Amino acid sequence: MLTIKQFFSTAVVCVAVTGQAAQGLDTALFPSLRDYSDEAIRLHGLAALFPNRVLFEDPHLEIHSESRVAARVEDLPRAIKYIRLYRLDEAKSVLTEFQTQSALILDLRFLKSNHTAMDTLGCFATAKETRRLTTVGTVPPDLSTFGDVSCTVRDAPVIVLCNRETAGPFEAVLHQLQVAGTIIAVGETTAGRTGFYSKASAKAWILCGEVRPDGDTSMVGVGFEPRIRLESNAKENYLSYHLYEAGTDILQLLRNEDSSSDNDSAIEADSSRIEPDRILQRGVDIIAALQILQQQPKL
Repeated sequence: MLTIKQFFSTAVVCVAVTGQAAQGLDTALFPSLRDYSDEAIRLHGLAALFPNRVLFEDPHLEIHSESRVAARVEDLPRAIKYIRLYRLDEAKSVLTEFQTQSALILDLRFLKSNHTAMDTLGCFATAKETRRLTTVGTVPPDLSTFGDVSCTVRDAPVIVLCNRETAGPFEAVLHQLQVAGTIIAVGETTAGRTGFYSKASAKAWILCGEVRPDGDTSMVGVGFEPRIRLESNAKENYLSYHLYEAGTDILQLLRNEDSSSDNDSAIEADSSRIEPDRILQRGVDIIAALQILQQQPKL
């Protein structure tokens, strides 16, 4: 049984703990402040100070694709191979097949993956080397962070298309490849989903680790910035990509620069009603420019 002195000592501690959340603040000025625990206030404060490192929605990537294949391949003008990726972890065989293709576009828009795809994307490097990602904190033990990349030397960079829905640890690999000059990325800054979270409470997740392209570059909430940035609104972003998913011929999503009177008038009419995919078109334009430069005589 508590003595009177022990009882009052305990009461003072309880009052101090109860009042700690308010910390002397007038509850009339801060309504419902007492409804929040000290931990909740601390977490919301951390979230405000460090964006994307304390989250109040489940941070796990929702990976969903209705495609039955890991990738789809199309032929574009100027002998360009276009590959749209749906499942990065299953696409290695497809990408390896076209590893030596000089004019190549990889479409990673709306691609979400929990993989770094070090070996998959590394096959497009311009030299044989060992590449390694940096990890900070705690990351999944099965996450691939190093590997030997390309044994095939390419003479032209791969064009990578990305947007704000491109998300996963592989964003760090894209950063490495672009810095090395292996790829030229076109589109929007990616999602910055390179972190891993542990559940702190029923309604909060705290960053516990992340994968980085190097020790100084954190991409959490920042994302990978393409060399050629093209901003687009949500509707344009969605339609330009999903028209192809709905069955539209991919050539109709490009500018019709060399149409002739012999072409099917119906196709030409359809093309006039469809806005070109600006990100895809810019990728084609870059390859065309590189091809012209390669044909120029050396000075």
